[in-house]
Amino acid sequence: MASPIAPAYAVLRVHARKAKTMAAISAASEHHMQNEPSPHHDPSAGRPLVLHLAAGKTPYQAARHLLQGVERRNRETVLCREVVLCASPSYFRPGREEQAGVADPERLKAWTIATLAWVKRQWPDQVASIVLHGAGRESTPHCHILVVPRVRAGAGWKLNSKALFDRARLRELQSSYAEALAPLGIRRGEPGSEAKHSEVKQFYGVVQAAKKMPERAPLPPAPKAPMPPGKLAARVWSKVLDVLGIESGHARAMRAHRQQLAIWRQEVRSINERNEHGWQVMRAAASLAPLARKGHPVERKPLPARPSGVRLQPRSRPPPAR
Repeated sequence: MASPIAPAYAVLRVHARKAKTMAAISAASEHHMQNEPSPHHDPSAGRPLVLHLAAGKTPYQAARHLLQGVERRNRETVLCREVVLCASPSYFRPGREEQAGVADPERLKAWTIATLAWVKRQWPDQVASIVLHGAGRESTPHCHILVVPRVRAGAGWKLNSKALFDRARLRELQSSYAEALAPLGIRRGEPGSEAKHSEVKQFYGVVQAAKKMPERAPLPPAPKAPMPPGKLAARVWSKVLDVLGIESGHARAMRAHRQQLAIWRQEVRSINERNEHGWQVMRAAASLAPLARKGHPVERKPLPARPSGVRLQPRSRPPPAR
């Protein structure tokens, strides 16, 4: 019986890091073009596909072109924002979600065309570059977009990242992108969901830790107890020797078995401790709790004020049962 196909969702993520220097834009450009080696893509699978450049030959040059003559208030002004667009693996390879790096060519083509058209509609004067990381190089195809947040100011331009990427606008972008992909059977995720993306560094740290972690060691078989004397005379004679304080052959075998059993239990305990330590390391590396708290402190509601002159009474305990 074939496994049910998981629903496909539209994925839109605006990086929290805001490029405020040309060096930051250059670093993003290098990542988009994958000029530096990375542990999560195969360099033999071909180069990324550049779908759009505002000018020049690289995303950096395109962003620099759009920034020419744009008013910048101070050093904290955001020069560029990075957006990642994708869809669930179930869209690119329905029923084969676990086969990373695989994508149906027709589905990939349809998603790329729809994504490219949507991006150009959303930011007609702001998109510096659109680069596709396709199947083979990545687990799931996705697009990297550099957006220069420039808005009209009279006859010129000024930078205003909040106007394009505030919280309300981000929600609108999520819905708009899902609507553009709806004809492909891709839908929007649950609005207001608290699901979070794990950072790339942490994810690949878990992958590397899994590769380095030794395989779970098997437990050795327990030593078998010696068979008791089979014949009635042998059993009676063994008991007589025990009464006289003379160690019989079966008693010597049982003593040796107890010693072997103690050694086996110690070995099993040691193996279980090593296995548990390895899983604790993996669990710590894969934990998303630090990421969920990063930049989002937990809001603690203050306790209600106690009226003046009111004392808390100790909790009454039931009398002990007699």
